[in-house]
Amino acid sequence: MSYAVKDSKELPRGAADVLAAAAEVISQLGGKPPKKVPEVAGQLAADFNKEVGGQAFGNRVRLIVRVAGDGAARCTTSVEAYPVDPLGNRLQFGVVGEPGRLVAAAFWQRLETRLKPTAG
Repeated sequence: MSYAVKDSKELPRGAADVLAAAAEVISQLGGKPPKKVPEVAGQLAADFNKEVGGQAFGNRVRLIVRVAGDGAARCTTSVEAYPVDPLGNRLQFGVVGEPGRLVAAAFWQRLETRLKPTAG
């Protein structure tokens, strides 16, 4: 059984805007940059230490967000979330509940809310 959650969506914004918004959302949710993950253009990575946006869960989770620009007005954004041990290694067993799904859902909800056009 895999505990990883993979999902992607097309968003009606440019890649640079989505990356900036995703970085803010990750910070607001309590994500911290992992120590052993190299920086890659168009990608963000964060570790959540048993909590996302004030909601506690049983395992640490790594979230990886990739943004690929399809033009100035839209991009494809994908996320991968999976439980990790204290050293950052992917967990294959001993996972409590579905922490990857919880982190991914919280991220998408906040990101989509943040990217909604304002009336006016």
